[in-house]
Amino acid sequence: MRKRDEKKLIALEQAAFDLVQENGISQLSISKLAKRAGVSVATAYIYFENKSDLLGHLYQSVREQLIDGVPMPAENVVVTEQFAQVMRGYAQNFAQAPKELNFMAALAANPEYLPEAMQTDTTLLGPAMLTVIKRAYLQKQLMTDNVDLIVAQALEPLQWLYQARAQHQVKVQTIELDELIAMATRAIFKS
Repeated sequence: MRKRDEKKLIALEQAAFDLVQENGISQLSISKLAKRAGVSVATAYIYFENKSDLLGHLYQSVREQLIDGVPMPAENVVVTEQFAQVMRGYAQNFAQAPKELNFMAALAANPEYLPEAMQTDTTLLGPAMLTVIKRAYLQKQLMTDNVDLIVAQALEPLQWLYQARAQHQVKVQTIELDELIAMATRAIFKS
């Protein structure tokens, strides 16, 4: 069995992000991936069984980076400030990894390309935001207990803003982020 080369793996991952951004998930293939990464198709198959395996591996990695990696909020501040802390954590991750954000959004819109076991877990909701929601729920501070609506009012607009700006190579300004967080806070939390 051939040895796995970390540089080749990184080249394949970056090639996948680039190809999905340029052409979409449906056009991605192992042969196109190998060509873009500068490796043979046989080498690509050392790392990934098939397209689904590739996408599942990358999605899990990106999810850990962008969503699961958001720091937990401080417990000693009011829940709306905890919410703002978490939103800023998402924003920082989104700003640092625009290709990965685009990739994750593409898979969330097309979960059928993921391995079957992963197809139902394409939400932006991670442990930090779930913690804030639970705390707010226990304090009876939420406008709704429907988590999907909370995600739709907070995380999806945040994701959209960072994706749209990245497409035009424009940074999200701090004042814009602050306004988005204020709007989401008014939509989610009781006064």
